[in-house]
Amino acid sequence: MTARSAVLRGRRAAETLMLDTCRIRAVTGETTDPNTGKVTPTYGNPVYSGKCKLQNQRASFPSTPDAGEHQFTVTPTELHLPITGTAPVGTGLVVEITGSIDPANVGRVFRIRSGDRKSYGTALRCQVEEITG
Repeated sequence: MTARSAVLRGRRAAETLMLDTCRIRAVTGETTDPNTGKVTPTYGNPVYSGKCKLQNQRASFPSTPDAGEHQFTVTPTELHLPITGTAPVGTGLVVEITGSIDPANVGRVFRIRSGDRKSYGTALRCQVEEITG
């Protein structure tokens, strides 16, 4: 078996575990509701729509940073995507989970913090942080 065939086989195996779907877009601006004052981001066209998998990083422990008098918990999370078709995916883009084997994940929104491109990758594994509120 060659390294190339092993990587391609690994990619197929990784994709069989990607049972969720997502849409990835860039934030292009924001709008403000004149009645409520609520600011809502506006998005460009999707750079990727398709299968994915959410994965908590078990090797890392949640952190509890402080912001003023508020303490919150940040749990390290990864978004796994297929290698093929994800070239435009990168730091700063916003991910919305559009379908999931776990219904509680549908509608969750994340910002990509960093990607993981490498020569022998079986999936694109992006560090993400959840956007709430």
